[in-house]
Amino acid sequence: MSFVEWLVLLSTIFSVSFAWGTYLVHLYSTKNQPEKLKEDEERLIQLMGRVKTFVDSKLEILEQKMKEVNDLISEINDLYSKVLLDMSQLKEKNRQKTQENIIKEEKIILEEKNEIKKEPKTEKTMEEKIIELYNNGTSEAEIAKKFGIGIGEVRLIIDLFLRSKGGQL
Repeated sequence: MSFVEWLVLLSTIFSVSFAWGTYLVHLYSTKNQPEKLKEDEERLIQLMGRVKTFVDSKLEILEQKMKEVNDLISEINDLYSKVLLDMSQLKEKNRQKTQENIIKEEKIILEEKNEIKKEPKTEKTMEEKIIELYNNGTSEAEIAKKFGIGIGEVRLIIDLFLRSKGGQL
């Protein structure tokens, strides 16, 4: 056999071997592909489990924070209600104090008016002055002259006073 024949024979054997090897590799890879898919699926499921665990923990933390926020809001609402109640009570007390002050002021004014009415007049009336002068011994003519009235009027005042007191001066 010649060199060329050997070359053709070897190349044919090599080509058939290569084709057969490729076929076997292809057959093996298709056979192992479902196993690889299963491995990938298992790995993906494990990762999804980890993500779910992570997300669940974060959701738990979020729920705790939401509860804390709701508790704080409740406290704020309670405090706000208390402040409003205190303010309304203070307004009512101020209104009552204002009314009490007005009533006290009115009482003081009434008392002052009553004291003014009760206080004896410091100025004597003309009739009282006439009686006083008469009791001190001043004559009716002098009294009339002093007040610029007639003697008859002076006598009338003195007589009325004597009658009202039962004749006593």
